[in-house]
Order: sequence, then structure tokens, then C-alpha cells
Amino acid sequence: MLQPSLPTMPPFRRIGGIGDVYVPTQFREIAADDASWKLFTRSELGQLNRIFTHLRRGSVAILSGDWEQVTAVMGYIERKKDELIRPTRERRRGKKTSGRGNERRHPRMGVDGRASHSGVADANLTQERAESLSRLMCWADAAGTLQVNPPPDLPYLLEWIGENQGANEGHPFLIPVVKIQKIQRVLAEAYPVRALNMSLLASENVLPPHSQETVELFQCGLQNVKPDLPRGATVLDMGCGCGSLTLLAAQEVGDLGVKIYASDLLPEAVATTRLNLLRFTDVHNIPSQIHVLPAGNLFQPVSTLRFDLIIFNAPWIVSPARNRAEIAIHDEKQKTLQRFFDDLPSYLNPRARVLIGYADASGAKAIARLEAMIDAAGLIVLNRFKERVATHRTKRKWEHITIYELVIETSDT
Repeated sequence: MLQPSLPTMPPFRRIGGIGDVYVPTQFREIAADDASWKLFTRSELGQLNRIFTHLRRGSVAILSGDWEQVTAVMGYIERKKDELIRPTRERRRGKKTSGRGNERRHPRMGVDGRASHSGVADANLTQERAESLSRLMCWADAAGTLQVNPPPDLPYLLEWIGENQGANEGHPFLIPVVKIQKIQRVLAEAYPVRALNMSLLASENVLPPHSQETVELFQCGLQNVKPDLPRGATVLDMGCGCGSLTLLAAQEVGDLGVKIYASDLLPEAVATTRLNLLRFTDVHNIPSQIHVLPAGNLFQPVSTLRFDLIIFNAPWIVSPARNRAEIAIHDEKQKTLQRFFDDLPSYLNPRARVLIGYADASGAKAIARLEAMIDAAGLIVLNRFKERVATHRTKRKWEHITIYELVIETSDT
């Protein structure tokens, strides 16, 4: 799993006209420690050159007023973004603006296999532009309502930007305008899911439900285990992502009065599941109870609960995740899978079932290690639901997706 670097800047700042505000983790390094953070209210939003000059000094501008004016300011700053970069470089915590010390650890490789320094420079320039634009911000109240008119409809806003609910400790918080616009664009696109007969949303860093086959294989698995589930069974969707399998479980076994819990490592995935759950309940009358838990690693959010059914669409590419968006499908040396199976028996009720999805994208050795983990955890495979699907990768045209139905091995299994 990716481990975020620890920010040196404190999580709260005092802003004139607002008070103490929470700065989400990913935005704490966008300005120098001694930078000025200033609120520009409705009457000041037309002063484009003044706001631009403030940003050019390496400072942070916080906008409040008409949303249309805020987006006009953003458009103006984007047109002049290259002028923001050079003055800012010399203010960034003593970082050098030239020489070897400013090179990236992973430079782009040229056609001859050597590091391309032009690629490094391009990457640095792109990052500096992004950081400069991120210094144009809005603020939301403690409940997450943006202080613009009219406020965009963005429920669970703090989670969209990678923070758990309550991280702001009851204070207002900041969010870059460019980030708000990106969330709006992402949430404007919906993905149809045949098995649910509806479309789902998927926020940034959350895997969209592109694979209809995966969802339908889990549907087969749920229909197969349903006769073995007790009424009022407890169900966990581990790594819920956009919530497709959480909703599928409600659809397929909800008439048993089950309690369904959904968890994920990423707060933005939790927010996506929450939003899709609202869309789902608008059109379905499902008697089951669905609890979307705060974000946490694997079983961390479920504490001492035990389950009659655990669903896990595991990451199946055996390589490190380079960013948050890859966490759902990349698993370095299958460490996540190993930790899942190490802890799994402690969270299973007697005769519980497990449905785990895996693809052979990383080859036969990865599948062999998965099946060895299953055996080591004291589980046996009751059924395999499998399908061959086309991929978009040049080196591998096809792969097999398998949903394993597992149960704890006992004397009567």
C-alpha cells in the first residue's frame, strides 16, 4: 500500500474573516510556511490582477462569493499559469531551482533506455503548474457546504478529497477550485452496470465498474451462496470502491434481511459508495440494512464484527501502486492479499462463506500463491465462477476472471 508522506505544515490555519480552518493533508505543501493566506470576498472577485499578484508571490487566495465569478477567476488564472511558476520556485522551503538536487527519482526513459532529463523537466513543470493553481481555493463550512452562491451539490466533500468524515474536527476546511471542478467533471459521468440495471458514479481514484463480467460473476456467486445464508446474516463488502458489489449484495440477498457493511481504504471510495447507495435506494425498495463504514485498511473499520459472508474483489496485478488510483488493482508482492487471509478467519462466523475475485493478469505463479494462501488460512474452495475476458493491454489480449467461493474447512465440509 502507498504510504503518504507526512506533512510538516500544521492541519489548521487561522484565516482572517473565517477563523481556524482545516487544510486537508494533500494541500498542506502547496505553499511555503511563511506564505500569506488571504480571503477574497464577493466584492473583491472582480479584482483579477490583485488576486493574480497575490498568487504570484507564492501566497494562497481563498475565494468566497458567486460561483460564476469564482470560475471566471479560475479561468483567468489558468490562462496565466505559466507566469505563476518562476517566482514561486525560489520560495519553496529552500528548494533549489536548478542542478541535480531537483531531479526526480524516476525520470522518464528515452528511446535508448537512458533517463530523459527533458522528461524530468516536463514532469517538474507540470507539478509546479498544478501546485500553483491549487493555491486558488474555496472554503466549506464544517458540514461541507461550499461558501459560494449557489453552492455546487457535492455531498461528502471532505471524503472526496481523501479525508475521513470528522477529520476537520468541526472546523471549516479548504479545497482548491481546480479540485472542485475536477470532482464535478468526474461525477458527471455515469457507468451502466447490467446486473444492477442502473448506472453508477465513480469519483477520482475509484475504479469505475467497467468489467460487467466481474460483477456478473459475483452475481452468480451470491445466488449460489444465498441458500446457505441465515436470515439476518451479516455481510461485508471489503474494498467497496464505487459500491457496485455492495448494491449487488443488497439486490441478490437483501430479502433475507441481511446487514451489509461496506469498507474501503480510500475515503473517496467510501464517498462514492455512499452516493451510489442514495441513487440505488431511490429506485429499489431493499429491506436490508447497509452501513458504509469510515475508510480504513482491510478489517480495521469493522472492529470486532463477524460475518456470514465476506465479498472481496482483490487487487490482482502483482506490482506496486504508483498512485491512489492504482491501489484498487495493484498489490506489491501480494502483500494485501496475504494480510487479508492472515486476518480473515477471525472475522468469520461458523459455516460462513467468502467470495473473492481474482484475475490471472499476473500469471500462473500469482494464482498458485493465492490458492496457497487459501489453503494456509484453513479454507477450501467450494466453487469457481470463471470467465475469459478481453483486455486492453498489448502484451496480453485475454485474461481469466475467477470468483472463488470459500468456506472454512471442518469435519463436515
